[in-house]
Amino acid sequence: MAAVSDADNLASIKLFNDPAEAAPQPPGKRPLAVIGAGFSGTIAVLHLLRQLPIDQPVLLCERAPEFARGVAYATGDNDHLLNVRATNMSALADEPSHFADWLRRRAEQTSQGLHPTEAGLFASRGLYGQYLRTLLDTALRETAGHAQLRLMPDDVTDVTPISGAGFTLTFAGGAKIDVAGIVLAVGNLSPEETPDPRICANPWGEKASKKLAGDLPVLIVGTGLTMVDLVISIRRRGFTGKIIAMSRGGLLPSRHASVDPWPMPRLTPAELKSMHLLMNRIRREVGAAAQHGVDWRAVIDSLRPFTAQLWGGMPLAERRRFLRHVRRYWDVHRHRMAPPHADLIAQMQREGSLQIMAGRVLGYDTNGGLVNVRYRLRGAGNEQVLPVQRVIVANGLEAIERTRDPLMGRLIASGLARFDKHNMGLDVTEALHVVRADGTPAERIWALGPIVRGVFWECVAVPDIRVQASHMAASVVAGLRADAPKWNFII
Repeated sequence: MAAVSDADNLASIKLFNDPAEAAPQPPGKRPLAVIGAGFSGTIAVLHLLRQLPIDQPVLLCERAPEFARGVAYATGDNDHLLNVRATNMSALADEPSHFADWLRRRAEQTSQGLHPTEAGLFASRGLYGQYLRTLLDTALRETAGHAQLRLMPDDVTDVTPISGAGFTLTFAGGAKIDVAGIVLAVGNLSPEETPDPRICANPWGEKASKKLAGDLPVLIVGTGLTMVDLVISIRRRGFTGKIIAMSRGGLLPSRHASVDPWPMPRLTPAELKSMHLLMNRIRREVGAAAQHGVDWRAVIDSLRPFTAQLWGGMPLAERRRFLRHVRRYWDVHRHRMAPPHADLIAQMQREGSLQIMAGRVLGYDTNGGLVNVRYRLRGAGNEQVLPVQRVIVANGLEAIERTRDPLMGRLIASGLARFDKHNMGLDVTEALHVVRADGTPAERIWALGPIVRGVFWECVAVPDIRVQASHMAASVVAGLRADAPKWNFII
């Protein structure tokens, strides 16, 4: 079957009003800069272009080789699956079937990257990356008449306020551009890689599965969805040795299943303020659902529409209690494996080629070509040693306080931004304005996506980020003044 090109799909997608319907205006304002062109940045641009006037330029900045891909969707492996059903993966909040419709048009000619299951249709991450790139190309084409959207393939390393409203962006390549405002959409910050070839701190890099010997084990620190992707990727690349995955709880993500809906529970004021009471209520809801033949997944899904509000309304001490004691259990129930992945992981466990362990890594000692991993199993008092050829750290999102990202470092050092109360990301207001070190909102700096998860918690998946993007665009439209100074940069 002939492959379907993005150009073939462009003709059937309409994102914006026809530019010819409005008289094109030459760029007369400083651009609004969106920093990061993975999912968060691409979706932010789409929503901004829908709400901003056509004479407000938008500059999309990306340091990676490709726009509209990001770490999550740059893979070309059709076995790297989205962990959300295709029906819930539309990039546009007001068009929930947009991605599913795009897939249907594509499936008429090829089914590559599509995985129908009893729990719904799951698409590959690479296929979703193609979808995002198609949307970005469509935006470029449909706004070309008035040159509203421009791409800047370079890394932003510094942000400096300028007199009046606006900022100067400094790029790694030496360019400096004045902008009217900034949207931080940097996604998941990659951890700094170690120089040791045997210890891999970035699970998404090539180093993770490069030059593995087939007769020596590999240790993955973490047992979540990143581990699942890694295990499948390593196996697909021909590694036949044993893989050991370790986390403190030794818990695997649950499997997606087809479920009937369950109504959103009406929580009491006391349950909204106490993590203990809230968890007890959720357990009772699960029991009530089971009595009606409804799976527990439906109860968890019923909480999704107001998880951010629930998180934000909890006292700080209760949120910290959640992170210490509940988070690992929430994650394995909330963030689930696509059925094909769940089948593969179960098969490898049965065969003994994948071992899941509950324990804590205490340290590493290198010995020639091996890494001696010092660890302690959960409930055990004695320290043990596990010799492996490689350690791959895949135990969750990098805490922002440990990042070496130059831009984040500069924003914090200059006082233009501060960490959230959990040091998970940047502090922001409800309108997604970044909060300065002095506690005041930075009027023209916004942020969305995983970088604000400490404030909103559920903002790392597509369904959550697209809602944030819509709210952010409305906040930007309200925050930009009509008298922004001129700019002359065109790419």
